[in-house]
Amino acid sequence: MSLIDRYIQEVGRHLPRKNRADIKAELRSSMVDNLEDRYGSDPTESKVADFLKEFGKPREVAASYFPEGQYLIGPSLYPLFRMIAWIVVSAVLGAQVLAWGIAIFVAGESFSALEIFGSLLNSIPVSLGWLVITFIILQRFDVKPELDDEPWDPRSLPQINENEDIKRGELIFGLVFGILILVLVTFFPQWIGFVTTPGGKFYPNPVLIQHLGWIKVSLLSGIVLEIYLLWKGNWSLIPRIVKIAVNLLSIGVLALLVQGHNAWLAARASTGFFEAIEAISGIKDGGWELVGMQGFRLAFVIALIVTVIETLAMFYRMARGKIQTRTIKNLPPVSA
Repeated sequence: MSLIDRYIQEVGRHLPRKNRADIKAELRSSMVDNLEDRYGSDPTESKVADFLKEFGKPREVAASYFPEGQYLIGPSLYPLFRMIAWIVVSAVLGAQVLAWGIAIFVAGESFSALEIFGSLLNSIPVSLGWLVITFIILQRFDVKPELDDEPWDPRSLPQINENEDIKRGELIFGLVFGILILVLVTFFPQWIGFVTTPGGKFYPNPVLIQHLGWIKVSLLSGIVLEIYLLWKGNWSLIPRIVKIAVNLLSIGVLALLVQGHNAWLAARASTGFFEAIEAISGIKDGGWELVGMQGFRLAFVIALIVTVIETLAMFYRMARGKIQTRTIKNLPPVSA
């Protein structure tokens, strides 16, 4: 049986370490049984060689037991890889834009189009390269993203409803924007503020710095939800409830920021935003800080109103969906 043992050993070289012993034992048992059924208990070496030729090359046999071993990134990991790759590319582009914005408007630096293109040409392939290497390692160790261990039931498929489908472009944009802001407030809080002209005086925002903890919690909760929605692919009851909870948290944080700006401006007897805009021509050194803080307050007021409207709309859609479901269930059966 030396040819059989050598053959099985060669097959094992192309199998994953985790299941190698079991597959080799199963393969050996099957081959010995088939060989004895065909040639008896003591086949000649030439008959064994003919049998192995019919069985196939060791690499091909191993591939039949472990088809994903033929991929750098197999079918089970590819959807996750594709989703993360888009996020990585978007995040790299967003980070570059943020860095250029800070360098141009805060530090007063200048960049040529060639420098910008070279920076992108360097950063995007490097980021994607590390991502590919990570997934090759995951593929090599047969790691699979098992998010749901329960048996799949076709009846659990979501109803056809275009309103339930997520808009991936919007989600990826929101995710990248949230990650960039989270990175900014976590690692570069000293750059939270504004400038009036490129290279001009920088005015920090003390209200934002004071409430950084709540801002981080709000951003992180939104990022986690958006990653989950990107993976899931559609809305359902639980994600809607979580989204409403995240929105309520955002409403609380935005209200806190609006109130903080109100208190800061009131302590300096500042006029309203539009009055400050009209007085720009006469503004001197310190007045720009008031205009900037007025602008921040106006932005947070708008964001607060939009978030409240979005949350009320989600409440309405959930209630309407419940009513429609109950109405359908209560309809009498159609008689033949």
